[in-house]
Amino acid sequence: MRTLRDRYSTNEQLRAQAAAMRSAANGIIITDINGIVKWVNPAFTNLTGYEFNEIIGHSLKILNSGSQDPNFFRDMWAKILSGEVWQDEVVNRRKDGSLYTEEMTITPIRDRKGKISQFVAIKHDISERKRLEQIVRSAHERMEGELNVARDIQMSMLPLKFPAFPDREDIDVYAKLIAAREVGGDFYDFYFIDEENFCFVIGDVSGKGVPAALFMAVTKALIKASSTNEMSTARILSHVNNEISRDNDNNMFITVFIGILNTTTGYLVYTNAGHNPPYILKKGGGVVKLPELHGLVIGAFPGIEYKETVIQINRGDAVFTYTDGVTEAQNVEGKLYSDNRLLKLLEKELFDNCKVQVDRVLNDVISYEDGAIQADDITALSLHFREQTADSVVDYLFTSITNDLGNIGKLTDKFEEFAVKHDIPAEIKQKINIVFDELLSNTISYAYPDKFVHEIEIKIRFYKEKLIVTIMDDGSPYNPFDRTSPDITLGFEDREIGGLGVHIVKLLVDEYSYEYKKQVKKNITTFKKHI
Repeated sequence: MRTLRDRYSTNEQLRAQAAAMRSAANGIIITDINGIVKWVNPAFTNLTGYEFNEIIGHSLKILNSGSQDPNFFRDMWAKILSGEVWQDEVVNRRKDGSLYTEEMTITPIRDRKGKISQFVAIKHDISERKRLEQIVRSAHERMEGELNVARDIQMSMLPLKFPAFPDREDIDVYAKLIAAREVGGDFYDFYFIDEENFCFVIGDVSGKGVPAALFMAVTKALIKASSTNEMSTARILSHVNNEISRDNDNNMFITVFIGILNTTTGYLVYTNAGHNPPYILKKGGGVVKLPELHGLVIGAFPGIEYKETVIQINRGDAVFTYTDGVTEAQNVEGKLYSDNRLLKLLEKELFDNCKVQVDRVLNDVISYEDGAIQADDITALSLHFREQTADSVVDYLFTSITNDLGNIGKLTDKFEEFAVKHDIPAEIKQKINIVFDELLSNTISYAYPDKFVHEIEIKIRFYKEKLIVTIMDDGSPYNPFDRTSPDITLGFEDREIGGLGVHIVKLLVDEYSYEYKKQVKKNITTFKKHI
């Protein structure tokens, strides 16, 4: 039998527990197994608005807001009747009809015989937390929506339509960007400056997110604007760097590789401003790395004079460019994809086409990451200088002569056959032959101070009733078009000697230009004639 002291101790414990329940900050409610309220504490009244005498003897359904699925309460009752503790969030109704969200825990209470006789529910008001969560969620959704719009705008600035130039048989290009975030700093671009010269560029901005995307957009626009009438990649990036560096308060920078390919001569002029080295994929196999760096990253310091390299690539060759998101991709162990792995992949299989090449590399990078988080944008661009097909709408005459005046006739004979093939009128043929005679005579007679044999290359392109002729020689640098045209209104005795032949050339052709490429030590004279 329990002693009086035991009973007193038990009663004291019960009174202490009751006092603790009455003073608890959370609402507490006790019901029987049918859900009829037996007791509530003052915090419950503060939470629901129901006084003690108003709620005692009523069903819990008085608090039900009706917003929950009926299955919600069915599962709740099934759990607590089985003797398990139930906890979840519930939307309930106050006495004044307003709704609130509470976190509720219901614990079954057993009598001395072990049978469930009551339930104790502890209610914690989380309405304010839910309100703040909704504010954060709405802000996140709005930000995510704005970033998605920014990403759409950014991607719309990139060429995404492929094949990009379906009417061009000499150029194929494909590029792909996989962003690490909604918006990023990688970019690429490609376009024809004119019908012969094809410009392509790839870049990587320091940093990520919206600032990098804005910096990228400005840089891309400046490069395209600067290359409108400029064939020197060094001068293009020197100008862009000065513009970018001027108001670069955030000290951002961008690595850039830019190249301009002349589709008649095959000369590729390029400048690398701190970017990853591209590769030339040779026709028939073999990979050549272009390791030169021609200056610092764009945006670091104003006044940098960038350099450039000129090489001649063959038809059938391809150029592969990429950003460091490729070589610095990491797997789950934190190991880099590496330059070596990329080179081995490029060497492994013969070049097929640009899309296959880009997809092959990017798929290998993704496979290497094997589920690891992508830390940086991944971008690749491939350019193919395609061979002429038998049924090509563009026709070329590539030939050469040595520096002997007697060889000019050999050239005009070959041009005669080419002109007949394309039904070029006799009047046009005669004009072109006069131009050949004047330009080549000057080159052979005055460009070579030594007595050695030199080769002069002539490349003629015919497309859409237009001839483009390029003459390349390794003689002394000399611009034949620099001389002031003679005043033909004067008599012969009053005119300066020379200049008449070049004046006639200017009258006979529609366009003409000259440049000297120091790296290959070649004079390049070009003229165009509409048929």
